[in-house]
Amino acid sequence: MLALCSKCTYVMCMDLTYILDFDSTLVSVESLDELARLGLEHQPDRETKLAQLHAITNQGMNGGLAFDESLRRRLELFTANKSHVAELVEILKDAITDSALELEEWFEENADNIYVVSGGFSDYIVPVVEELGIARSHVFANKFIYDENGTITGFDGTALLSRPKGKVAQVAALQLPGPIIMVGDGFTDYEVRAQGLADEFWVFTQHVSRPSVVERADRVLESFEEIEELSLSIA
Repeated sequence: MLALCSKCTYVMCMDLTYILDFDSTLVSVESLDELARLGLEHQPDRETKLAQLHAITNQGMNGGLAFDESLRRRLELFTANKSHVAELVEILKDAITDSALELEEWFEENADNIYVVSGGFSDYIVPVVEELGIARSHVFANKFIYDENGTITGFDGTALLSRPKGKVAQVAALQLPGPIIMVGDGFTDYEVRAQGLADEFWVFTQHVSRPSVVERADRVLESFEEIEELSLSIA
């Protein structure tokens, strides 16, 4: 558990390391769903495929489907290219969580201790989180594979985050200093805490609340405005 210093809480004695999820946490949407909307824009079965994709996303986020299987099945439902990814970046910038935008000073003060670990893709995550002052060197995510025409053909299967329990493996590989707080909305975020790689898991529920995840959390974070208060209240 979290270490304490004599006559003070540990937050007064050492810095916290924050590992943040991206989808439905730093942004209000699921980015791959939004990319699919762009790729399927002129397809007659667009709504059917989007519903299928959304169902697969939820199944994985609730812990009912291995991440690599979820990712593969979702990417098979649509075709997208680099121009769609560029368009997605602008959509996601507009979808940055409002309570995160309001904490510009907090992000600046804690920049050295904030990391983004996501099963999403660095192709669009990096330019979005840079808006919050998070360095690209602190972003760990998957990467698309493109063909010679710029069409997405898959993802880099050698990346730790492309595999089952990928967040666990990635956080372990980073060897970050503790105490570590894992913040996210999904089961894969909880797994980091369950494997002993984070001191606490704070489930983020501003955009979506998953009962199977909430019941496993150490604390519930309803907006980023609460993150400072929660940090200072741990004793």
